[in-house]
Amino acid sequence: MPTAGPNAPAILLVDDDAEICQFLATLLELEGFTPRIATRAEQALASLTGVEAILIDLAMPEVDGFELCRRIRATGFSKPIVIVSARPGVDLPAKAAAAGADEFVRKPFDNADLVARVRRHVRA
Repeated sequence: MPTAGPNAPAILLVDDDAEICQFLATLLELEGFTPRIATRAEQALASLTGVEAILIDLAMPEVDGFELCRRIRATGFSKPIVIVSARPGVDLPAKAAAAGADEFVRKPFDNADLVARVRRHVRA
């Protein structure tokens, strides 16, 4: 099982739930990524330098994942953004794409599938 090294791609995790962030950080680190955590939109916007991809939870206080995605894209950030949510709704993938996300993933997700999606985006 790979572990994150000094040249491991940085993945920004944006979720207001610290336990979910820690779980995802551990998962991604074990898979050879360098996780960075932001629990608020302002932290995320200040943490974009050197990031190869971003995972954003849709349900965030103050600024939801769609709006955060739009704000990140407005900075000129062009790397992959994946919005993740347990919220129901068949229109969410289209709304995520309209906000600038590269992909929408529903919770609960399969851990291996999520890692594979991140790998695919980082390699592209």
